[in-house]
Amino acid sequence: MHDFVKNYVVKYFGGFGNTAEVPLEAMDDAAVIDDLVFKSDSHAVKPIFFPGGDIGRLSISGTVNDISCLGAEPYALACGLILEEGLAISDLEKILCSMRQACIEAGVGIVTGDTKVVEKGSLGGCVMNVSGIGRRTPALESNLQAVRKFRET
Repeated sequence: MHDFVKNYVVKYFGGFGNTAEVPLEAMDDAAVIDDLVFKSDSHAVKPIFFPGGDIGRLSISGTVNDISCLGAEPYALACGLILEEGLAISDLEKILCSMRQACIEAGVGIVTGDTKVVEKGSLGGCVMNVSGIGRRTPALESNLQAVRKFRET
């Protein structure tokens, strides 16, 4: 996947984020732009429920983790749901409840999003994208200083 992103995504979109401290070309877990860390993460897993969690918890936790690992404080999330026609409402509610619990644990909320429905048999339940922003912290600043030193050598 690393080579795919480098050879295609960066090829066509690299350089647009010239003001980013951590741009697309860095191929890091998130971008750093001014005082924000910005992350987008998509999840398509089968089955959507698995030992220890589900696609919802995985999506929230993955996005929050990537923002936090850079040293930023997660601030707000957006969630895009693509639901397969016929997905049981009880399954959707289980996913949404686990997402809510993950948000509570991380101290961050979903503030916007989008939902689409596709034909039965095309997804295996649902796929989702969770994007998030995080605020600059002293830990992020320290991490960026270390990265700058590494890039200079």
